[in-house]
Amino acid sequence: MARKQADPTARRAREAARRAAAAQRIGPRPPRTPRPRQPKFLFDLEPPGVFYTDWDSPVGTDTEVMAQVSDHFGEDSDEATTMRLLLRFREIYGPNIPLGAIGQLELLLDETDLLAQLSPRTDVIDYDDARDSVHSLHAHGMLLIADDGSLWMTVPPGTPYSAPNGEWSFVERKAQAPARHRDTTT
Repeated sequence: MARKQADPTARRAREAARRAAAAQRIGPRPPRTPRPRQPKFLFDLEPPGVFYTDWDSPVGTDTEVMAQVSDHFGEDSDEATTMRLLLRFREIYGPNIPLGAIGQLELLLDETDLLAQLSPRTDVIDYDDARDSVHSLHAHGMLLIADDGSLWMTVPPGTPYSAPNGEWSFVERKAQAPARHRDTTT
């Protein structure tokens, strides 16, 4: 005759009976409220490369920052225009903005046919929306600027298709660096 502990079927039945009795005494478990996932910004993903070494994070609300810049430099100054642009990018990239990477991405968008590649129907494309979409992909780590200035489709670390050892996967080059940039880096 087998011991009570050795029989796995009997042990599972006793455990189920114990749980049912506890549920009657205590009541059903309250439903869990799912926590919203916290988005990971590009800064948190720690992208590799020379374009991701210079980060800026304007402190304060948009109106506070613009008021300070306008008071110090003037409403129509180049500094105010730059700050408006940085605040627009803060909406996309989060509190930390990769200055070098954004500058290179804007250069690639201006001097390559990247937007035309992304939308084969140019009669319906809104270039401002397309630019924001490219920046959004960049902000989530789906696109990165390599050290040579080219744009790559990537897989961030910690995702199912990332490289082993939690590293970035560079999958496909989407745009080569403009000739002007390639000449200065060699």
